[in-house]
Amino acid sequence: MLNKKYWKNKKVLITGHSGFTGSWLCFVLKLCGSKVYGLSLKPNTKPSLFQLLEIEKIISNNYFLNINNKNKIEKIIKKIEPEIIFHLAAQPLVKLSITNPLETFQTNVMGTINICDISRKLIKLKKLILVTTDKCYKNVDSKKISFFKENDELGGNDPYSASKACAEISINSYTNIFFKNKDIKISSVRAGNIIGGGDWSKDRLIPDIYRSIYSSKVLKIRYPNATRPWQHVLEVIGAYLKLAESNYSGPWNFGPNTKKSYKVRDILIYIRKMNKHLKWQITEPKEKQESINLNLNVSKARKKLKWKPKWDIKKTIIETDKWYRDFYNKKNIKKLTITQIKEYFNL
Repeated sequence: MLNKKYWKNKKVLITGHSGFTGSWLCFVLKLCGSKVYGLSLKPNTKPSLFQLLEIEKIISNNYFLNINNKNKIEKIIKKIEPEIIFHLAAQPLVKLSITNPLETFQTNVMGTINICDISRKLIKLKKLILVTTDKCYKNVDSKKISFFKENDELGGNDPYSASKACAEISINSYTNIFFKNKDIKISSVRAGNIIGGGDWSKDRLIPDIYRSIYSSKVLKIRYPNATRPWQHVLEVIGAYLKLAESNYSGPWNFGPNTKKSYKVRDILIYIRKMNKHLKWQITEPKEKQESINLNLNVSKARKKLKWKPKWDIKKTIIETDKWYRDFYNKKNIKKLTITQIKEYFNL
């Protein structure tokens, strides 16, 4: 259950607020009465959830600049004096990290270090939550499906995964040296494959599916047997907020129930039941560039935070399909977004 009293009038800074998860997080916090500030690049997709939900109009202030511009962002953050920071700004795509590794490492590693370094000097900051990824673990891709725990070895076989593992190591060093005697709870969060309405990124399964359905094109699938910890964006936001409300720190996994793993093929079949025009073609690359088996163990969050997923895979896909269907049919997408938030959080 979301503690609305906790969030009312809280001064919250979100980096990467113009992205998919950031836009949902802004909207949820505004419904809770928080004073939300956003710092990110301008939206880089068309359509853009940030623009559809008119986030720029509803939050206290927007700052559009690069997370690597430390001098400018430090002045802005000191001026805001946030009580809570959610650091979501990142280069989040595996495929883009392979074509542009330098930007990926600069944004994901140095961007995170910039936020850590600025945060340690802030007076009113109480919670710093830094978003990394489920892909930060060393993944040997054995045939046996395993579920990564927070203390498992970090690693990365592609620039995106490696950059996030580097970010985790950097966060740990700042925690041990600079935040040890401070009254600031610093955490890293490793969420699974986040899905839901409003994601328009390239080379992501869900937006690619709906683009193919509504353009009547055959979808090309690279890894049909890849397992991922699929979860709705509201599950992830609920977990981030639950963590921020607590007095815990450290690394945290957030993912779906671990009873069963779902493959890309399973997601396709679920969605085709609701969209008979969905067609796909398997075009596996000669050289594998992404991990095949990836799953998270969330027992720590369940035990300590008393957090657990609310929506199973079926409910997650139904709500995601409903969102995209309403969008393409030109219905009131802001109204549906509010409805889904209120249903999930029992507001």
